[in-house]
Amino acid sequence: MMQAMNTRLKGVGYGLLAALVWGGFPVVTRLGVAHSPLDSYDIAFIRFVVAGTLLLPVMLRRGLGGLAPAPIALMIAGVGAPYILAVAAGLSHAAAGFFALTPGSMIALTAIFSRFLTRQRLSAMQLAGITIVLLGMALAGSNVLTAGGGWTAIALFVLGGLLWAIYNITTKVWAVDALLATAIVSVGSAIIYTPLYLAFRGTALLHAPIGAIAIQAVYQGVLVSILGLYVFSRSVAILGPAIGATFAALVPVLATIEAALLLGEQPPPLALVGIAIVTAGMIVSLLQSPRRESGASGTGAS
Repeated sequence: MMQAMNTRLKGVGYGLLAALVWGGFPVVTRLGVAHSPLDSYDIAFIRFVVAGTLLLPVMLRRGLGGLAPAPIALMIAGVGAPYILAVAAGLSHAAAGFFALTPGSMIALTAIFSRFLTRQRLSAMQLAGITIVLLGMALAGSNVLTAGGGWTAIALFVLGGLLWAIYNITTKVWAVDALLATAIVSVGSAIIYTPLYLAFRGTALLHAPIGAIAIQAVYQGVLVSILGLYVFSRSVAILGPAIGATFAALVPVLATIEAALLLGEQPPPLALVGIAIVTAGMIVSLLQSPRRESGASGTGAS
């Protein structure tokens, strides 16, 4: 029991660190697409060129881990270039606080996929926590329809949630090691996306401000793509995809605070209520006894 509890606490620690790192993602992305000459295509290019270059030695040393093309493609699509393009485009239409729609839809879809694809049984406490999280997400993003992006932003954020859920389930079903999954996503995205970007954009990025490029390179390429994805993958491996995914509920909490401090984007009162509900729901979902967690022995738990 003590070992199971220690393992669970390790998973919780990884999840909290991932939320802390990713909390700044929508703010830094919004800073790039709304307050600099960069757009979503530039940010995706910067992110994966940096992360892909740094993680290339991992790929060269470990290869693809015997994975077939299908899980590789699903992981790259899940949190690679397609995900970044969808979410960054959404953030160009709506304020950073509305990013709550992405982790909200991801949590719901991950729970559904877990139930029907991995046969992970969720307790009543876990289901209640996920339900509370979704209610909070709905409130936090309730004003998006009256914002400039409207349905376009909603569609892009929900698409991001769907892709993220696909990554969660793929890494669990194929038992992909967290570091290898991180390397595959970053290097694979760089290999696929870089030629397309250069073909259509050429060297136009070289004329952008160095400071704007540096901010995106460090935060997107190193902190989010490598550190954040690695610790999140470890959390999912230990706690299971449905419960590990609930740590994403902290992302909009941190994003809203940072957006207010750094971008001057003040959340409406209803959004603040939603954020409080999200936090409560995440806590409820984590109250389940570790002895019934099916994900505690997943890859990366050692």
